[in-house]
Amino acid sequence: LAVCQCQPAATQLIQHGVFPCAPVWPSLAVSLDMLEFVAELFVHVTPNERAWAATLEKYLNVRSYQFAAKDSLHRRFANALSHYQMLVRLVDIEISKIVDLNR
Repeated sequence: LAVCQCQPAATQLIQHGVFPCAPVWPSLAVSLDMLEFVAELFVHVTPNERAWAATLEKYLNVRSYQFAAKDSLHRRFANALSHYQMLVRLVDIEISKIVDLNR
């Protein structure tokens, strides 16, 4: 990505269908589809980001994807999921306000 103040990394990543783990200088971007899947999964099972991230990390390690620090995927993924879920809730609230105003 070519990052500047007029085109922040987070904006560019979202335009490409992935969600950053941090609004400034993200070090991981997660597919919006994957975040939606995990959010829905955690509605039906006990939320366990650590176990999910550990499983994904092991799956990726077997396929030659390595992470520099232990537990880094869990922390970054948890941040992305948290920010994503907060954004979804805020959008839902705003849409509800608009619908209520137009009734």
